Order: sequence, then structure tokens, then C-alpha cells
Amino acid sequence: MNIEQYLDELIKREGGYVNNSADRGGATKYGITESVARENGFKGNMKDLPLEVANAIYKKQYWTTPRFDQVNTISSAVAEELLDTGVNCGTGFAKPLLQRALNLLNNQGKGGWSDLSVDGIYGPATLNALKVYLAKRGKEGEKVLVRILNIMQGQRYIEIAERNLSQEQFFYGWIANRVVM
Repeated sequence: MNIEQYLDELIKREGGYVNNSADRGGATKYGITESVARENGFKGNMKDLPLEVANAIYKKQYWTTPRFDQVNTISSAVAEELLDTGVNCGTGFAKPLLQRALNLLNNQGKGGWSDLSVDGIYGPATLNALKVYLAKRGKEGEKVLVRILNIMQGQRYIEIAERNLSQEQFFYGWIANRVVM
């Protein structure tokens, strides 16, 4: 798949304009929060955020900058999951997940790659580890890796809702729409 297809699906999940006082993101359109829109130069009312602007922000901030586009050249399923997690939980949370998962899957270095630095930087070591893992485990291994990423994302939602009870109102939707097994 390509980024346009991912974004079409993502925007369907995110929906249009919302401004729920309990949502830490505040005024949001197409899943783009007002603060992110402002950081990217949008000055208008969030209700008027054009779809093209939202797509450009997604491509830059949630796809190219965190290097999920590089992961996409190896595994579209993993890249799409990282994109979704990055959008909903922040790229700072999403980026280290792949490295953590690959470290758990390397059987103490016997899997063909050494433990990765869990720094959220997708350089040659991380991308090569993903290639080696998928070469060994194939499509079933790819499904397991995506499942692990979803488990980590789901655990994040549990922690958020337990820490701040006002977030419980979002918990069902997060699990129903974001954590896919």
C-alpha cells in the first residue's frame, strides 16, 4: 500500500472536526490537533482545516520524519501500524516500539541480529533487523510483529485511562478502532 491509501483509512477513523473538552488534543480535524496544525503553519479556524493540509502534515510529521516510509519499503503492514500509533499516541511513543519488539524477537541475539538501541531512530541496524526477522519468519512473523505493536499500543491506552479517569470515555473507541488483532 502507499501513504495515500493509509491516510484515506486513517482519516475515516479520525473523522472530521471534534472539540471534546476532555480530549487532551483539543480542537481537532481529520485527527490533526490544533497545536500540530499551528506548528505546521496553519493559522485558520480548525473547522476550516483543508484535507490537503492535513494530508501534508501527516506525510511530513507522521510518515517521513519518523522514517516510517523506510519501514514501508520492507513491510507495509508494520509501517501502517506505526503510522496509526504515531498519530494516536505521538511519534515519540511509537518510534521505539519497533526496536523494542525486534529486541524481544531476537532470541537473545540468536535470531540473526543483536539487540538494538531503543532510541526511536530507524537507521541501518533497525531496518536490517526488520529485514532479517521477516526473511526468517515470513508473513506469519509479520502478523506476529504487528500484533506485538498493537499490544504495546493497547497497553498505552490502559495506562492513560487508569492514570486519568476522564480518559475512560475514549478507551472503548481506542481499543475498538486502534488495536486490531
